[in-house]
Amino acid sequence: MITRKCCSYRVSVATLSRAMCRRRGCSCTGRLAVVQPAARGKRPYCVLLLRAPAYNRRPAIAASARPPSFITREWPTFRNAGSPLRPLPGTGTKTTAMRTNTLLLLAFLGLASTLSAQSKRARIDSIVRAYHRYGMFDGAVLVAEGGLVLYEGAFGPANREWNIPNRTDTKFMIGSISKPLTAVLVLLQVQKGLLALDSTLAHYLPEFRNKPAGRVTVRQLLAHTSGMPNYDIIRDFFPRISRSYFSRADYLRVFIDSALVFEPGTRYAYSSWGYFTLGYLVERVTGKSYAGLMREELFRPLRMNRSGSYAHTQIVAGRASGYDYRFGTFASADFRDQSNTMGTGDIYSTVGDLFRFHLALSGGSLLRDDLRAAMFTPGMAPAHYGLGWFNKPFTWGTGDSVASNFHLGMTDGFIAFIRRIPATNSVVVLLCNSAPTDFFGISNNLLKVLYGQPVLLKEPVHKLMERRIGERGAQAAVAAYRGWRADSARYGVDWISMNFLAQQLLEAKRYDDARIISENNLAEFPEKDLVQVTMGNIYLALGRKEDAARCFRNALRLNPAFDEARNRLRELEAQ
Repeated sequence: MITRKCCSYRVSVATLSRAMCRRRGCSCTGRLAVVQPAARGKRPYCVLLLRAPAYNRRPAIAASARPPSFITREWPTFRNAGSPLRPLPGTGTKTTAMRTNTLLLLAFLGLASTLSAQSKRARIDSIVRAYHRYGMFDGAVLVAEGGLVLYEGAFGPANREWNIPNRTDTKFMIGSISKPLTAVLVLLQVQKGLLALDSTLAHYLPEFRNKPAGRVTVRQLLAHTSGMPNYDIIRDFFPRISRSYFSRADYLRVFIDSALVFEPGTRYAYSSWGYFTLGYLVERVTGKSYAGLMREELFRPLRMNRSGSYAHTQIVAGRASGYDYRFGTFASADFRDQSNTMGTGDIYSTVGDLFRFHLALSGGSLLRDDLRAAMFTPGMAPAHYGLGWFNKPFTWGTGDSVASNFHLGMTDGFIAFIRRIPATNSVVVLLCNSAPTDFFGISNNLLKVLYGQPVLLKEPVHKLMERRIGERGAQAAVAAYRGWRADSARYGVDWISMNFLAQQLLEAKRYDDARIISENNLAEFPEKDLVQVTMGNIYLALGRKEDAARCFRNALRLNPAFDEARNRLRELEAQ
């Protein structure tokens, strides 16, 4: 008798009726499954079918490291006459031969699928190892296809002081990937009738009455169309406010009187303050803490047992330390008090737990269909942010693309990224404890493997620049850059990482070096709004106000929703 483990039970695949598993938190949620009817006094349980979803184009046998064991055993009988694995009717010699041929064919297809999975797994491993070798990835990675984990790996140290290695179950801060989790928590309250998407903050929270954001709706907060500003309107937010402890009410006072930057619902502008407000809102309407709600309504039901809401005074077993890579050497990340990141960036998790979150969203057992559809419906340009997710197609070849949902998270010393492909129930999760890294480049290359596309890895120029700056200064690094860029077959340039170099130099108050690197970036990537803003901030630090204003205007021309550029320009014009 063949057995498989699912829903934490060891069950038989014999005499089962076919259905979709609806048990919340089940590892097979959302995939084709069979449900074992309950015996007297027992609860029903489920088991995966030995056939992958049709869209995955896999054979009728689940891939295994060796030929399926049931080929040499008695063929199971299925109660459902429509099952693709039911035995052939009849008992004669002809039927026996047909059965034998069928089994041989299934065995061959199973082995072919195994080889295909092994090939993909090997390619993925070589790609991640290359990024690790280039100094661009320390952390954990998970790749799944068809709802099944294809690859899990861990690289580099979780703690550099003690040289403790990362593991696949290491806990990482996930930054703004907390936002999709907060969005689901809010939608669960909508599902229960405690909140309505189109009701305003003033309707639920008396402290927002007669405040600029009082007329903002729950839906607009979820979609970043509220007009609420982001924390970067406060110039010294990171060196001062981000490191201070706040009660919920005290932190709300930091921004509750801030003017809206546009009419709610008319534009998109990313606002972490908006998601803090959502966390505050669910606490008020439920009477429970955000951390407790996450634990009760998401983490426990989905078996995300290694996830939680972090406070900096906590001792969290198995949590990685965060590091920044600066000019050839690692440094411990700056401190941030997590009291001001509730709802927006305070969650720690693992690649496995985020995979379970993905499965729950894929299966439909967590949210109503209309709420789930709203999450993944592209919103306003340019971000196409739904309710908690960026929703843009993933392109893997010339003219070839597929719908995807993704989110990134960046907090001191940590970078996290997740991209889902609903059509194939695939997902890539990257959790990194050394910043910066090319999260888009890594994830795109891993997904290309799933689509059978070639991947060409090049040595990252910004890592060479970091070392050259540390050894000989920025001027020498720019001179070397021209040679590296010319050898495009061997070296690759990532504009985000190049811009981050300039930002690091600015934060280190190496203003002349920052200017040299940023001016080179501006010449190379003049159409990138973030490059323009970084250059403007460096000119401000050097007292070159006219040059700074020009850069901020250029950034607003490229992206009218760039609040930091607008605020800096307003400050300059007011002087």
